[in-house]
Amino acid sequence: MANPDLAFAQLFWDLMNRRTGELGHVDFLPQKPVCDLKSPIEQPFPRSTPEEQGISSSYLAALVRELAANPHVNPHEFMVVRHGHVIYEGAFDPYKRGVWHVTYSMCKTFTGMAIGLLIDEGKLHLDDAVLDILKPTRGYLGTLLMQVKFSGLTIRHLLTMSSGVAFNEVGAISGNTWTESYFNARVKFDPGTKFEYNSMNSYILSAVVTELTGKTMFEYLSEKIFLPMGITKVFWETSPEGVTKAGWGMFLTQEDAAKLGCLYLNKGVWHGQRLLSREWVEEATKPQIETGRETNPSYGYQLWMNNLPGSYTYNGMLGQNVYVYPSLDLVVIINAGNDEVFAGGTMTKIIRKYFHKDYVPSDVPLPRDPVGELELATVRQKCEDPYGQARIQGGGWGRGKTAAAESDYFFHQIDGRLYEMRSKGIGLFPLIMQVVHNNFTNGIAALRFEMKSGIMNLVFREGEDVYTLPVGMGRSRYSVVRLNQEEYLVGTKGRYGYNEDGEPVLSLRIAFIEEATERRLKIVFHDRENITLQWDETPGNDIIQNILKMITTGSGNTNFIVDSVMNHINPELLEDAMQSAIEPVVNAVLVEKDM
Repeated sequence: MANPDLAFAQLFWDLMNRRTGELGHVDFLPQKPVCDLKSPIEQPFPRSTPEEQGISSSYLAALVRELAANPHVNPHEFMVVRHGHVIYEGAFDPYKRGVWHVTYSMCKTFTGMAIGLLIDEGKLHLDDAVLDILKPTRGYLGTLLMQVKFSGLTIRHLLTMSSGVAFNEVGAISGNTWTESYFNARVKFDPGTKFEYNSMNSYILSAVVTELTGKTMFEYLSEKIFLPMGITKVFWETSPEGVTKAGWGMFLTQEDAAKLGCLYLNKGVWHGQRLLSREWVEEATKPQIETGRETNPSYGYQLWMNNLPGSYTYNGMLGQNVYVYPSLDLVVIINAGNDEVFAGGTMTKIIRKYFHKDYVPSDVPLPRDPVGELELATVRQKCEDPYGQARIQGGGWGRGKTAAAESDYFFHQIDGRLYEMRSKGIGLFPLIMQVVHNNFTNGIAALRFEMKSGIMNLVFREGEDVYTLPVGMGRSRYSVVRLNQEEYLVGTKGRYGYNEDGEPVLSLRIAFIEEATERRLKIVFHDRENITLQWDETPGNDIIQNILKMITTGSGNTNFIVDSVMNHINPELLEDAMQSAIEPVVNAVLVEKDM
């Protein structure tokens, strides 16, 4: 078997044995910087009431209320921009305004912008053959077979997700040489004849940018677009080859995402300065290929067509979207943590419900509406602080004084106890975070409970790292977790209660504020010596199992030998292994030694 095939086989074996620390076959170097929470956004949008821009505050309040109430949406942050003014901005507890957020595939549209820049500069053309660009520095592209196989592959095919190349994003965890693996993969259909979404097409575009500019795509975009727009709170991961990942790995604030939505809305102009040609923007944002998907039937250049004529979406999985409505002069931005892979799930349906073909906002300011403004402000307040200061005095998540006293008594009982895990394959990071950021864990080895100034703290030892999660009983308490030399902002809230057997249970919501995924943890206290940690993560099982199925079957990346082996594995065994990886249960025992 080829190296990628061996990697997939090893990955499946590690998954079956809960060795998540060994899932990665890509060299890891810590990259992610600490999120800048102090510096203001540069070149911010002016703020305005909705009525001043022709939209009813009550209308927006109904939209925000519906997003917050639907259990399938799980919004993190939401913003609406009309006529170049922010008319709504708000977060949803425990998430915070102004914190950068993972974009996932939303950043593909910015990759498209980089290609547009090169075309505007005359350095690239849509129908240029990819091999003609990458061949000079890629010795593995020189074989006759490869020349024949990829001779028809053009920049246009990469932009429209119609390359036909089988090596996709799942294969990126199988080794370091992503470009080589891409061009060593089989071609499933003639380029340009069919749409098949593949993040590695975006990655190859990034490699093209680097080849033509001598810079990473992130550096190139920073110089040409980000810095001129005041986009400074931004980070984009690079691959083991030193190429910007292009299709994922980006962190961006919501207001800066809104700026990039307005850049296309305004045909490539920002504050009177032309950054992209009108011709490129108009081509990029119109249908270029049919997708065969009912909810998103057309695709442009690294973006999706939306529900209204002329509208389009920068889409990232798990609910990271910029919806651009040129006919309404409107941009809607949302970050979330849900099961929506492509724009078309519950969250997008709600957005489209409010911005539909019959919705016509006013082109002139509406009369001031103090009642509507108060309604919208109240909705935002409830979303950002749903429990309120009065309720936070309770025992957590709205509990009363009796429950608070009971939990405090229990916390003082367990203060100082140290428990050692019997199984050490489970880490704090949700599995999807580990895979996407190539930051895998060897698992939590020990947990200590500490009361400090009336606050319960969970102290974990994971690999060589020791970190502390202060637990808020009601409102989340925030901390920075450092794992494998990368730091993440975490909000933790808890609830104390009992299970059906009358055993004490501490239920925790552990939110990674910069991410789309969260950990959920229930700690069951059987007796003084024994506890059980029941882990879960959200977004839920469906999307993660689909990703794991793609990983363990290769999703077109492996050859028939590996596929044949996988097809002969008991499906129930595979399902159990996946379920165990998503919702692991770990027993722990009291020990006397220190961490």
